[in-house]
Amino acid sequence: MKKLGLLILPLLVFAVVFAGCKKNAAKPSGQKIVVADANSTHHLNLYVAYEKGLFKKHGIDVEIRQTSAGVAAVVGGEADIVFNCPTGVITPIAKGQNIIIIGQVKIPCTSVLVVPVDSPVKKPQDLNGYQLAGLSTTCCAVIAIRDALKERYSSEFELVALAPGAALSALESGAVKGAILEEPFVAQALLIKDAAGKSRFKTIFDGHSDVDGDGKIEANLAGDNPPCRTINANTNFVKTRLDDAKIFIEAIDEADKIILAGPSAPDIIEIAKKYVNVPEQAIINSNPKLGFTIKLDTKGLKGYADALVKLGTIDKNPGDALFAPEFKGITW
Repeated sequence: MKKLGLLILPLLVFAVVFAGCKKNAAKPSGQKIVVADANSTHHLNLYVAYEKGLFKKHGIDVEIRQTSAGVAAVVGGEADIVFNCPTGVITPIAKGQNIIIIGQVKIPCTSVLVVPVDSPVKKPQDLNGYQLAGLSTTCCAVIAIRDALKERYSSEFELVALAPGAALSALESGAVKGAILEEPFVAQALLIKDAAGKSRFKTIFDGHSDVDGDGKIEANLAGDNPPCRTINANTNFVKTRLDDAKIFIEAIDEADKIILAGPSAPDIIEIAKKYVNVPEQAIINSNPKLGFTIKLDTKGLKGYADALVKLGTIDKNPGDALFAPEFKGITW
C-alpha cells in the first residue's frame, strides 16, 4: 500500500498542475477578430496563419479586410488589429488614441537605398542634394538614413514621397536619382535588366555592398538590424478580449516558425503570390530576408519615437507606454 501511495502521489500532483494550466490557458471568446491589412510580403506570417488554418486550429475566427487606412480603422474600433510600420503607430499612441503595440512582425527593416548601376555616388556625402524617392518623411528607413547622413556626414537629400511601386517607376524613368525601397521591391529592382541583359540597379550603403571599390563593405545607413513592422491592436480589444489577442499572437508565432524553416518553399511562395502583385522571382529572392519574430525590439522602437520627437511629429516619447503591459513576458 505504501508503494502504491508513492506511485499515485506524483500522478495526483501532475493532475492538479495540468488542471491549473488548463484553467489559466487562454480561451477564445468566439467573436471574430478583424485585421485591417494593406497587402505586403512583410505581412506574410498573417497570410500563412490564415491560409494554413492556424487561426482555426487555435480556435479563433479571423477576417482580413484590405484597406489603406488600417491604423485609423483600429483607432476607430472598426478593426481589432493592424500590421504597420511602427512610426505610423507611435504617433497616435503618443497622442493618447486607442491603439497599442502588442508584438513585433519582423526584424530587421529591409529598406535600403537603390541607385542606378552607373551612379556616381561613392560615399555617403555624395548623396547631398540628391532627389530620392521614399515612402514618407516618417518612414522608419527614411528617418534612419536621413539622420545618419545629417549626423555623420553633414549631408541631406530631398525626399520625393512616393509609394514603393511608384518609387520604383520613378527610379526606372530617371525622375529620381535613387529610391529608398523595401522588399520585395528591392528584389524587383535588382531583376531589371538593360538591353544588354545587365542589371540596371544596385543597392548601396546597406551593410552588404562595396560602393567605392576599396574592398571594404560599407555600413548600413539604416542601422544595424533596425526593427521593422509591429502588430498593433485597439486598446479596448486588448482589455476586453485579451485571450483572443494572446491566441492571435500564438498563431502568428507558429506561422513565423513555418516561414523561417523554408521562406522560399513552394507553398509559402504560392501564399505570397495570392496577396501581393510582384514578380514571383522577386518574392523568392526577398523572402529569406524577412526575419519574422513576435519579440519586440523595445529599444529600437523607442529610438524611432525619439526621432519623431526630433521631427516635431510628437511632443514626448511614450517609452514603455508604447507596449501593451498585458504582453510583458510574452512579446517584450
